[in-house]
Amino acid sequence: ITLWPFPYARLKEVASRTSVKVLVDVEMSMGQMVDDVKLSIDCRVPVHFYGRTGGMIPATAEILGEVEKLLK
Repeated sequence: ITLWPFPYARLKEVASRTSVKVLVDVEMSMGQMVDDVKLSIDCRVPVHFYGRTGGMIPATAEILGEVEKLLK
């Protein structure tokens, strides 16, 4: 939701739940925040990057499709 302040504690809390199998990092960039997400969760679960560039906003259906693909 926001880059500053970066939600380190919240991400770590979410990643520590046993039901969380993967996190999806959705960005309108080339993945500049992936490492920050991985570091904030101590690499407890895999982090999958899904990004768009050129001002292309990913649609909700696209993101849901990525999530569904990862959960199979």
